[in-house]
Amino acid sequence: MRFLKLWHYIEANSRGLILLDIAYFVVLTPLLLFVKAPMLLFLLLVAILLIFKKRRGNITLIVVALLGFFAIFLSLYGAFNFLGLSRLKIFVELIIYLLLLAVSLQRLSGKINLYLLISPALLLALSLFFFKSIFMLFYLIFEIFILLWLILSYFMQTSFIESLKMAGSFFALSLPWVVILFIFFPRISFEHASYGFHGDNIRRTGHDGKMYLDTKALLVPSNRIVMEVSFPKRVPADNRLYFRGSVLYKNMIDHWEALPHKIKRRFSPKHYLQNGMVQKEADTIAYKVSLYPTFKTWLYQLDLPIEAPKGARIDADFEVKLSKPISEVQHYEAGSVLNYRYGKYISKDVLKYALDVNATRNPKSAKLAKELILDYPKAKERLNALLNIFKEANLSYSLQPKPLDLNHSTDDFLFNKKEGYCVHFANSFVTLARLAKLPARVVTGYKAKHSNSVKNYLVIREKDAHAWTEIYIKEHWIRIDPTTTAKRIDIKSAKLLSKNSSNNIKGELQTINLYILYWKYQIQSWILNYSHFRQMKLLNSLKDRDFALKFISSLVGLIIFSILLMIYLRRTPCPNKISCLMARLFKRLKKEGYTQKTGETLHQLFSRYSSKDIRKIEDIQNIDRLYHQVRYSKESYRFKNLRRAILDFLRKKY
Repeated sequence: MRFLKLWHYIEANSRGLILLDIAYFVVLTPLLLFVKAPMLLFLLLVAILLIFKKRRGNITLIVVALLGFFAIFLSLYGAFNFLGLSRLKIFVELIIYLLLLAVSLQRLSGKINLYLLISPALLLALSLFFFKSIFMLFYLIFEIFILLWLILSYFMQTSFIESLKMAGSFFALSLPWVVILFIFFPRISFEHASYGFHGDNIRRTGHDGKMYLDTKALLVPSNRIVMEVSFPKRVPADNRLYFRGSVLYKNMIDHWEALPHKIKRRFSPKHYLQNGMVQKEADTIAYKVSLYPTFKTWLYQLDLPIEAPKGARIDADFEVKLSKPISEVQHYEAGSVLNYRYGKYISKDVLKYALDVNATRNPKSAKLAKELILDYPKAKERLNALLNIFKEANLSYSLQPKPLDLNHSTDDFLFNKKEGYCVHFANSFVTLARLAKLPARVVTGYKAKHSNSVKNYLVIREKDAHAWTEIYIKEHWIRIDPTTTAKRIDIKSAKLLSKNSSNNIKGELQTINLYILYWKYQIQSWILNYSHFRQMKLLNSLKDRDFALKFISSLVGLIIFSILLMIYLRRTPCPNKISCLMARLFKRLKKEGYTQKTGETLHQLFSRYSSKDIRKIEDIQNIDRLYHQVRYSKESYRFKNLRRAILDFLRKKY
């Protein structure tokens, strides 16, 4: 019964109203994701009235208008405070609601006016304030194509298929010009712009300059993406993928903290670069990072950063930080040195904190450390012995370890529990190193995996959060990752980690997902973030002859492709395969001046054509006979014979 009413609704409305309904359906689909419940109910009411109530008088329109204003009030109730009014988003949302109300009333009246015609475009433009994902970019292109199709369908008064082909041909023809305008049209830089397609602003986990050992310990088993990194060529090896965050010195029993602010240190990255910090130029690397909102201040860079992006600062421990928490996606270019040597000019105050340890809290570890000092007087040998102790301690990596006795955390970890993850390994290693008179500190950040990369693209997720250590030997800091000394992984942790294995179906899906993320990142980088700086960089590259040749060749290829696509879409289709086959023959006859006259049969056309040249009689008669056999027969072999006869005729030179 409902389907019959819907059919009567379609029959009762004009073509223009039906096309407008399709346009509003396409444009409103993404907006319905953020429209508040009262407005959703109002729109549902309007849809019901359009389908089931044919006559809608003034009283109905007045009631609907009152309900619409009430729905707007409920939808925005509580948003109109002083802070809310200062936000453009609230005003845009109000405009959309008022626009939806006006459109609904006009549509219920059953009359088309200019206002109703331009509203889909207005709603489309306003939706960009609320949707900032790359998927909205593709949907926006889809929306524009559908609106163009509907406009052509209305004015052409042809079938939907014909107007669809026309819209496709227009899109094909405009493709190269859109690309050219996009590349060369002057860009305007908006440093603090917060609109457009910038990705979602979901809060990601970020280090806050502390490392906890209790229930707040650094463990976030989430696949949510924290960073996306693009390298110039290929992704570095696994043992180089440490992204530096905070550096911690003070052991506060249940957590670690950074140095006190009262410690004053001189620092100039160039000073260290000029004194043997970088051994070889090949050890340095430049790359691009997209860091999603963490609401912390750290900008993560590969260990060891050598410069800070614009607006950030780098300190003596090579922490790169902004002055304000990160609430928007950060796109920055970074530089690091993968093989480094630094720390020659460290102050005594810093070394004092790097050796600070309470031996009474971990008596077993303190006793072991004294033995190490006696047996290995050289610092390098002592460090190797310390690593061997961890390797031989039969430690297990566990994502769900038993809680440690925080008053004796190192003893409890090394001699009792013997299980934990990165924070427990790092805490115990630094404590034991300090007891052995080796200055040590904790570094927190992210440890990426090569398995989460495609080509030159790398993904870092929340679960990649990691903690490692740095030991000071012979006037420089050495990175040590004690977590790698674990002998085994417990069963539960192994099951969790096996989800990322590439040896099963899930692994294949992960690879596909990486490629999707890779192409999404490329679009984000080259299209959505195509700034004035990138434009100038591209234009300067055109001075290079090889690059200019490739660039021009690509544009010419795009133009040729768009023209061929337009020709393909605009071609007149054959009603059947016999007509398509005969069309090639008719083209040959037309070229020689023979076309079918009004009232003339095909047999008469063939006779008239062959009578002028006796050499063609046999071939044309054969084609004539086979055509009529195929035309009135369903035997497939006859069609093949006709096709062969026509091709032979076209190849001959009489």
